[in-house]
Amino acid sequence: MKNQLRGVVGLVVSYLFATACSAVPPDEEIGGDDSQPNGGNAGNAGNGSAGTPANGGTPSVGGAVGNGGAVGNGGAVGNGGGSGTVGNGGSVGTGGVATGGTGAVPPTGGTNSGGAGGTIGNGGTGVGGRGGGAGAPGGRGGSTGAAGKGGTGGSPGSAGAPAGSCATWPTANGSQNVSSTIQVSGTYDGMFKRFVGTGPLGSGGQQEGQSPLFEVANNGTLKNVILGNPAADGVHCAGNCTLENVWWEDVGEDAATFRGTSASQTMTVRCGGARAATDKVFQHNGGGTLTIQDFTVENFNKLYRSCGNCNAQYPRHVILQDVTARMGSVLVGINTNYNDTADFDRITLYGSMRVCERYTGNNTGAEPVRTGEGPDSTYCRYTTADITQR
Repeated sequence: MKNQLRGVVGLVVSYLFATACSAVPPDEEIGGDDSQPNGGNAGNAGNGSAGTPANGGTPSVGGAVGNGGAVGNGGAVGNGGGSGTVGNGGSVGTGGVATGGTGAVPPTGGTNSGGAGGTIGNGGTGVGGRGGGAGAPGGRGGSTGAAGKGGTGGSPGSAGAPAGSCATWPTANGSQNVSSTIQVSGTYDGMFKRFVGTGPLGSGGQQEGQSPLFEVANNGTLKNVILGNPAADGVHCAGNCTLENVWWEDVGEDAATFRGTSASQTMTVRCGGARAATDKVFQHNGGGTLTIQDFTVENFNKLYRSCGNCNAQYPRHVILQDVTARMGSVLVGINTNYNDTADFDRITLYGSMRVCERYTGNNTGAEPVRTGEGPDSTYCRYTTADITQR
């Protein structure tokens, strides 16, 4: 039994002596000690603390080397911090809303300026992305967010139609003979056909009381018509009416006569022209207001006359806008004793002619008396700025 114990002790001592003499130092690392043993009893291995995330781990200090002791084990390597989160880019700016204005409504056109351009959009206000925390060797900061894009500007508004764009003599699209008056109720579109008087409507004289080629009922519209030669007494309007793109190549007795008894009725002549009027172009016998827009007249005596000696007399009003006149005598004649008025805006005259004449009218059939001419702010209402003399 003693011999067996002696054998076991000998084996243990031999093992400890062999282990102490054959220990190999660890590889160099961030957290370990690389001291060599110097005899004596082995020191206890140091316990390294794990590195703090995002910052490299602090190397733990190895245990003191005992004389002849084993090498202390290095501390555990600290784990690197996690990679930083990539920042989000800035939001893209919203483009501007296109708010261009709409051009003038044809065919009057000409006076409206183009629509305003759209509002410029505001650019995005994106802030750069937040960088990630520092990582272990290699924790990468977040990328900077991209700046927001600038808003897109609005589309420019469409320009209005130029002034006088309809003051061009059209080309006739065929012809039609008219031997009896064409009655118009609602809207009649002549498709730019030329209408010529024949038979009872074909004399082409200046005698009063002729029948017209067209008679437009109350609230009717006559459009896209060319009246050729002869044209008898042209067009009669029974009340409210619109003559749009109507052209008289050779005015007969009158180009158009406006009747009706209402003081509130309105008549409009828009886009058209007349030539060769020995007497009057427009004869106003009824009540209400006649507006003449975008009209060209050539070789005429009077463009407009408020009836000076009709059996029934009314206050009558005429408005001229964007009218061009050549080779004429008088634009307008009105009766001051019936409180007629005439307003002028953007009138162009080629050659010398009178703009507005004043008369004292009557209902007896006698010749009216001319009392003056020119602006007076009450009846003939215009200034030199409203008239362009060429």
